[in-house]
Amino acid sequence: MRFSEKIEVKNNVTIIARERGKKVPGLCRETHNTWVNFGRLYLAEVISPFDTGTGHDYARHYGESSVSRVVRYMGIGIGSADQLLDIATLYPTLNSHYPGQNTYTDSDITVNYLERPVKVTGTAGVGSSPGVWMSSLGYPLIFSGSPVHKVEYMTYFSETDLNLSGAYPSVPLSECALILSNEVASRLSDEVYDYGSSPDYIGAERQLVLAYNAFNTISKTLAVALELHWEISF
Repeated sequence: MRFSEKIEVKNNVTIIARERGKKVPGLCRETHNTWVNFGRLYLAEVISPFDTGTGHDYARHYGESSVSRVVRYMGIGIGSADQLLDIATLYPTLNSHYPGQNTYTDSDITVNYLERPVKVTGTAGVGSSPGVWMSSLGYPLIFSGSPVHKVEYMTYFSETDLNLSGAYPSVPLSECALILSNEVASRLSDEVYDYGSSPDYIGAERQLVLAYNAFNTISKTLAVALELHWEISF
């Protein structure tokens, strides 16, 4: 490779919506995300050895003795500047349970979190049971290309996911993110939001994201199931 050439990390996000098993084109999205600063640091560290020449360099920064910190979850939310609906007016319950602004863009590499993450499963409300904040990847992962230079991650949200079995008749989704496996404890946290910390309301256990994507609003109802596909190519 010439020094003037660069390896570019390309990212593509596809969301497929189905209602009663049939694809709903108007609710599907094909977009591109950004690999944010934390994700770029992770990529640099994960291919670099520790001082001993073994293991991964991120152990030095995070005090980890293992090398098992890998992409494992996808989170989804109602934040971002691509949110098309007035949540405060149309969905006052969601606005109070998942407070925050709608300012993040997927061209901003300084983004650290989902702006307004939502629970996948659990009990609706402030101060309720923690619930589950991220969805695990489906396996096996899909590697492709000739030679192989792509990996595709996929997760699934059922009809009752995100709507919390009907507590929220419609959830206006507008952002998603890739998240590492070491966030497993915060996946069940009740400190994702700090309800006294306006205007961002970022709690002590808001999950750091590797890559962030904003998309035009998908109104997720109890009749809709979603597949989220995230392809990364080098």
